[in-house]
Amino acid sequence: MIFDFDGTIGDTEPFYAKNFDETMREFGMVCDEEDQISFIGFGPYDKVRILEKKYGIKIDADAVTLSFRKKNAERFPKDASCLLFEDVLPCLQACRERGLKLYICSNTDSEKVSRMIAQMGIAGYFDGVSGKDLCKARKPSPVPYLYILEKYGYDKKEVLVVEDSVGGVRSAKDAGLLTVGLERVKGLHLEDVDVHIASLDGLLNVLDGSLI
Repeated sequence: MIFDFDGTIGDTEPFYAKNFDETMREFGMVCDEEDQISFIGFGPYDKVRILEKKYGIKIDADAVTLSFRKKNAERFPKDASCLLFEDVLPCLQACRERGLKLYICSNTDSEKVSRMIAQMGIAGYFDGVSGKDLCKARKPSPVPYLYILEKYGYDKKEVLVVEDSVGGVRSAKDAGLLTVGLERVKGLHLEDVDVHIASLDGLLNVLDGSLI
């Protein structure tokens, strides 16, 4: 089973959303709730492209990204244990009890993800962590998931993915993988997934075959 990280395991999306909102205000633009939902799972360049397409404007993506990443670097918690969703540990324990191998596929660099899950006390549950630095690609490209399949020797039919964003779902589905859509955020609806869940508590029903 492959989990996304941001918004799925780590409650990082509000942190990134606040920093991006402040950044865009510096550039004279206020992002509404619909914009924030559409940003979930995307990096700053993709967020800028979303805004440009929606509002028909031109934004300096390089300048926005520089300001946004500076805020992230200055403000990110030194100890990420506070960012662990409450439903993650019981879910991981249940997956292990069922004998499942667990992996993380993230648009965040693998070293940062590895550091965070170590601080969260859950690193021992995972058999591998892959970030954009290893696969040299970002979701929504299918490459991040195809990279994990190739690296660890899995067939597509053996893998289940848990994703919480439009780009992540697109990445997994384009890689040909069965995908669970985790809709933690009110107003978010993930299309083209094989099953919807509101929290990782619902994943146990998926594993036991009652939802798929």
